[in-house]
This record gives sequence, C-alpha cells and structure tokens, in this order.
Amino acid sequence: MVSGFVLVAVLTVVSKAVSFVKDAAVARQFGISDELDAFMFSFGLLTFIAALIGGGLPEAFLPLYAEVNHLKDARRARRLAVQSSVIHVISLALIALVIWFMAPQIVGWTTRGFTPEKQTLAVTLLRTLLPFMVCFGLSYQLGTWLRADKHFAVASSSPMIVPLTIIAWLVMDREQPGINTLVHGTVVGAALHLLVLSVVLWRRDGLTPSFLLGCLRGWEPEVRGVIRHSLPFLFAGAIFSSAVVVDQTMASWLEAGSVVVLGYTDKVCGIILAVTVAPSCDVLFPYFADKVARRDWAGVKHQLFMSAGIILSAALPAALLLCWLAPWVIALLFERGSFSPEDTQRVAAVLRFAALQIPFYILGSLASRVVVAMQATNFIIVLSFIGLVGNAVLNWVLMQHLGAAGIALATVIVQMISATLACLYVLRQIGSRIAASDSVTPT
Repeated sequence: MVSGFVLVAVLTVVSKAVSFVKDAAVARQFGISDELDAFMFSFGLLTFIAALIGGGLPEAFLPLYAEVNHLKDARRARRLAVQSSVIHVISLALIALVIWFMAPQIVGWTTRGFTPEKQTLAVTLLRTLLPFMVCFGLSYQLGTWLRADKHFAVASSSPMIVPLTIIAWLVMDREQPGINTLVHGTVVGAALHLLVLSVVLWRRDGLTPSFLLGCLRGWEPEVRGVIRHSLPFLFAGAIFSSAVVVDQTMASWLEAGSVVVLGYTDKVCGIILAVTVAPSCDVLFPYFADKVARRDWAGVKHQLFMSAGIILSAALPAALLLCWLAPWVIALLFERGSFSPEDTQRVAAVLRFAALQIPFYILGSLASRVVVAMQATNFIIVLSFIGLVGNAVLNWVLMQHLGAAGIALATVIVQMISATLACLYVLRQIGSRIAASDSVTPT
C-alpha cells in the first residue's frame, strides 16, 4: 500500500507538472479573455458531467468487483468490469446526444452574465467538446478497473496525455493559435488517454474478442447491483459535485473573467491535492473495499486514522504556506504574455481563501472512500444535499461583499462541514459494526 501511494504520488506530481506547463502556455496566449472564459465554462461543465457519470458507476462498481473477486473468481470479476464499461459508454453517449440538442438552452440558463456573442461561442464549444466528455468519462471507468486490481502506474500516469497533446497543438499552431487549437488538443488528448487505458487492459487481462462477446451474451447478476447502487451515487454526485457548476455559474454574474480566476485558483490548489488526496484515495479505495468485503472493521478504522494523520501533517502546513505566498506562486506560474501583474493580484486574492479548503477536502475525501466502500447511499445523498444548499446560500451571501473570493470562502466552509459530518458518520458506523461482531463472537 505504501509503495502504491508513493508511486501514485510521484506520477501524479509529474502529471500535474505537465498540466501546469500547459496552463502556463494557455495563460500566456489567452490571459483572462472572453474566449478562454467561454472555453473554461464549457470545459468545466462537461468535465463535471463526465466526472459525475464516471463517479457514479465506478464508485458502485469497485466494491462489488472486490466482492466478486473475493467470493467467486477473477474471470467473473473481469466479466462484471466489461459489462459495467458497456453500460457506462452507453450512458455517456445518450447524455452527449441530449447536450447537443439542449446546448443553447443550457448556456442561456447558466451564463446570465455572458454577452450574446460570448454565449454563442460557449454553445459552439460545448458541442465541439462532447467527444472529450465521452472519452474522459469512460477513462474513469477503465482507470477504476486498473486500480481495483492494484495496478496504479498506468491509471495515474496516463492522464498527462491530455495536457501533453494540448501543448503539442499549441506548438504546432504557434504562429496563430486560437481557441480552436485548445479545443482540438483537448479532444485528441482525451481520445489518446482512453486508447492507452484500453490497450493496457486488453493486453493485461487477455480480453479476447470471444471473451468480450461472451460478456455481452451472459450477464453477471451483480450488474444489477452496480446499476442499483450507482443511481444513488449519481444522484448524490449530481447534488454535491454540482457545486462546481454553481460556482462557475454564479461567478459568471460577477465582473468579466471571474470564471477564469476561479479556474486558476483550483489549478493551484490542485498542486497540493495532487500529492495528498489524489494518490491516497486512488490507492486506499480498493484496500478499503477489500477490508469491507472481509468485514475487517478494525482494519478499516486503523487504516483511516493512520492515513489521515500522515497526509494532514504534510497538507496543513503546505496550505498555510500557499496562503502566505499566493502572489509569488501565481506570478511564477502564470505571469507572462497576456497574463498581467493585475491578473496576478486578482487571482492571488481569491487563492488565499481557496487554499484553506485543502485540509478539510483531504479529510472528507478519505472518510468518503470508507462511506462508498460501505455503500451507505442514504447518508451520501443527505450529505450531498447539505453541501449543495450550503454552497449556493453561502456563495450568494459572501459574493456580495468579496466577489469571487466569497465563492472560494463558501467552498471552504462547506468542505469543513462535510468533512466533519463524514468523519462522525464513519466512526459511528465502524464502532457499531465492531460491537455487533464482538457480540456474536463465541467466548
């Protein structure tokens, strides 16, 4: 587990470094422009939808995959994985079709602060980026499959294909790069990412055509469980994860460029999250699922406490340091070309608030992995609803006085509340299950 964490952390840092090279190149070319504002809105909305679908089905799939692998055999587990992937890609394709026809209405509803020209551009970008959404969403499923079998290297390193492709496109069009350069690089990069994951799984698991055809003829009974459990996860994810869309939508009501400012602060906070919450959740989730399948509640509790303590001891000082050095960090990463010193001060002012969410985000994410492994869908829905309502209300109140910084501060407060509730629930559930196990143990 430790070696897996170190491997994932290193690969994630490398991937984030590549991503920041891409972000710096984009910032140099576009600054905080209307074109990039429209792209960030469209990209953010489709990423949210892909992550939502990619979070629902894989979250429900992994615990059942671990259970089938433990109680039955590996071949049956692979069959379940293939069938879950088929359901996943069908879901993404249907959603893409709906978005294509509803794009003008979606943009009109959610971008009240955009000019008509900017809304028209957002509609075009939303439709053009739909292949990215399908590829990105399915990559979630295939990456979860690899992590379920404790194969972390490719799942953690392959996401860097997307920013590398964008950089290559910007270099090829360096004479006169436009927003379409960014769009094409994003779509091609997502397709290459999906292709790499597919080839690795094909070769590693021996997914021959005859095996795949057999998977489509004889469906595993647990597929119904994946679908049944995925619906509450999708519903909860739609509620809680829509905070990103709510933030972007409400930011579009503020002065021009506010959506991009929030996007840059999220990218900077992602530096610390890249080496803490991302590898810890990727590595610990399959271990949590295995321990839950074996009813090893004491092991779950020990692993949660140990992991949270180690990661928070590094993340909390880093978050405080980021608050202090915010202007210097933004200037170092982005201040060149069209990204001016005034843009640096504007982003840094928001980053000082946004960085405070990091320790709460980490703690809540670790606790949520245990909640998902327990398949506690009712609690997830309640917690997500509290997060959505709290985020929207606090956004509205705080943005009146602080602008985009108020939206960042609202996120901090919501993350703190959500992490506290998730930890209390997990500890209570583990305690009650340990007590129940002790009561039936023969003396």
